[in-house]
Amino acid sequence: MPELCVKCKGTKLLCGRPKCPLLERARLLASVKAEKRMEAASPPSVFVGRIGYPKVFVGPMVARDDNPEVLDLPEAWSKFNLEDIARLRAKLVRTKELIDVHQAKDPNRDLHEMQISVMSKSSVDMEVEFRKEPKTELSWNDITAPHGLSGELEKFRLEDNPRVPRRVDEVVSDEMKAGEALFDLYSHGIPVSRIYNLLSVGVLGIDRKLVPTRWSITATDDTIGKALITKIKDYKELSDYLLFEYYNHGNRYEILILPGEWEFDNVEVYDPGCIWVTGGEKPIIIADYEPYEGRTTYADNITGAYYAARLAVLEYLQRIKRQGKVLVIREITPEYWMPVGVWQIRENVRQAMKTKAMRFDTLDQALNEIDKRLNVRNEWRKKSELLARIRSREALMRWIPEEE
Repeated sequence: MPELCVKCKGTKLLCGRPKCPLLERARLLASVKAEKRMEAASPPSVFVGRIGYPKVFVGPMVARDDNPEVLDLPEAWSKFNLEDIARLRAKLVRTKELIDVHQAKDPNRDLHEMQISVMSKSSVDMEVEFRKEPKTELSWNDITAPHGLSGELEKFRLEDNPRVPRRVDEVVSDEMKAGEALFDLYSHGIPVSRIYNLLSVGVLGIDRKLVPTRWSITATDDTIGKALITKIKDYKELSDYLLFEYYNHGNRYEILILPGEWEFDNVEVYDPGCIWVTGGEKPIIIADYEPYEGRTTYADNITGAYYAARLAVLEYLQRIKRQGKVLVIREITPEYWMPVGVWQIRENVRQAMKTKAMRFDTLDQALNEIDKRLNVRNEWRKKSELLARIRSREALMRWIPEEE
């Protein structure tokens, strides 16, 4: 609540967080130098905005750094703490130029060079010049990773030739549907973060256009996930109750896989004092669910985090060649003092699925084990559609008399 910030001024941490997001943001911005002209490298990545669609701001992300590739490679960030991630991302400067999204299929020179740069497998050196000195604004939200400065482009040019992986070049040159292209690249080992950059910059699909970065991240997770679901539905069902547990970046993950056909349930518990709950003593609990047949609407409660978590669990099921019912519980604690994007859900659930699973004979045993670690016990169960359906089936089976 704003009243807390006024009383606290970052000194008492009345919100319950380990650090003040406002002061931390100011400290990071003070360490960033704004320049009107830069010779820098792109990780490679391009940020596509969504405000004003279909005319949006587009431009490469650039930085002066000895290892620029890491600055936009979430797959490498799970070992960093939140402050490390903020420091890394504060180095990135977002360049922007107003472009119509439909121009992707017939790009001008600037957009063509942006597209070529994103296809590279390694960083690309650039020279950029801004119309005005870049603004110091560290952007934070729950979908995209934060970034530092932001400035409108006057001009830019590539200073070296991007090194494009053969498969990326083949897929971009081919006339395949966007969904097929996404899964093809994924199947050839291209990182998800690189794939959604390619989708954003409009080099995939038949009717090509720019896709705002916020949308492309979720679209990539969702599309790859649906392709994996088709595969795992052909596998045998698990026979055990498997529980995976992981804690990182102030988020606790409990992933339970139950015997049966594929279903997916995602519950998020926001503890009092976490970044999204600044007042009150009760947690906020939300959930989204999909049956075996799949969802027909967007998961608008949990939004992009739902598809990121689902993809990570599906990768595990694909590895073990099994299907099952999946319950993912994410508890957001006050230690998650800065939102860094849905990548942390995808990568932390991936890490969870690499740990040794606890095995149980019954559902109640597994649920009781989960409650030992959650700050909020029992209440979260009321939000789980999967548990409600299981209990309903069990009640129905008890009601139906056995055949003589």
